[in-house]
Amino acid sequence: MLATGGTIARRLIHSSCRLACEGKTKEVPTPEEAGYAFNHVERKKGMYKPQHSIAEQVSYMKSRAYAEAYKGLPIYRWYKRNIKVGQSKLQPPPRLFCIDKHGRFNLNHACPVCRDEYLYFDYRNPSLIEQFLADGTDQPIDILKSGLCREQYTLLRAQLLKAKEHGTIPFGVEFRNFDYRQWYKSWTEEPGKPVERAGVRLQDIHPDPLVHFPTFKNDKNNDWDQWWIRHDKFAKKAK
Repeated sequence: MLATGGTIARRLIHSSCRLACEGKTKEVPTPEEAGYAFNHVERKKGMYKPQHSIAEQVSYMKSRAYAEAYKGLPIYRWYKRNIKVGQSKLQPPPRLFCIDKHGRFNLNHACPVCRDEYLYFDYRNPSLIEQFLADGTDQPIDILKSGLCREQYTLLRAQLLKAKEHGTIPFGVEFRNFDYRQWYKSWTEEPGKPVERAGVRLQDIHPDPLVHFPTFKNDKNNDWDQWWIRHDKFAKKAK
């Protein structure tokens, strides 16, 4: 006897619930069971990425093994995404992440930073961050050109901001004439004259951001500018 549409729908719902419950109850293997994805391992799916300190990363980037692997070029220069046979020749969109919330690789061909066991973005090692900056600027290159997953690209931008605030990466600051009477009650001096070049004001070329700063209200004893501290917590929840 042929099954009706309602019976088929109930079977699909039951099988989907069963598979979802099996996925939730499935135990995650330990690093000793799954193994660590060292640089000499080609197929890294399901393995854990080793954890290294920033001192080990700096020492690795000065080593002979790093020089032979990347030939003095940025680490993304020789990277190319795998494309299945029959797919479009256009570059596929960036992955969301290469390493899951447990620290395991969810694929074999990870992005340029995830695949190397020693590399991760940190403001204390600006040489790695500078490889992903556009020439002559302090802005990161496009995510498609970098080959990074979205998680690593977000970390790149966060650590770049942190490096600027800690002074490990130099950057230019545009000249501005501020009216300090808006922030300080005792300030009585008039703001300076606008900077002009060939009759064009700098404020017309680079207008001030439309951000409202409350008058006489200083931000103290908070971490509003240290949002990268909370990034790992929310990034793991998103996975």
